[in-house]
Amino acid sequence: MKKPTIELKSTEFTEIIELERTVTPDKEKRVDHVFVKRMKICKLHPEGFATEEYARFDIEWPEEVKEEIKENTNMEEEIKVNS
Repeated sequence: MKKPTIELKSTEFTEIIELERTVTPDKEKRVDHVFVKRMKICKLHPEGFATEEYARFDIEWPEEVKEEIKENTNMEEEIKVNS
């Protein structure tokens, strides 16, 4: 089961400013490693209190669609043997 990735967003109390985002694909694990550096500013603080924050998470790649090979098992297509 896949876990949803919820990114931090600005609200009426805090402002989120993304400073840096690095995405590194990993073919072996079939995920993208994401590193985010962001600034979180408190709007309620009189001086606009700011903190830097780092986050790291993985985003899974979509599954590959595999085509199934179906064998025809119809009676009409079977080889008839003369006896």
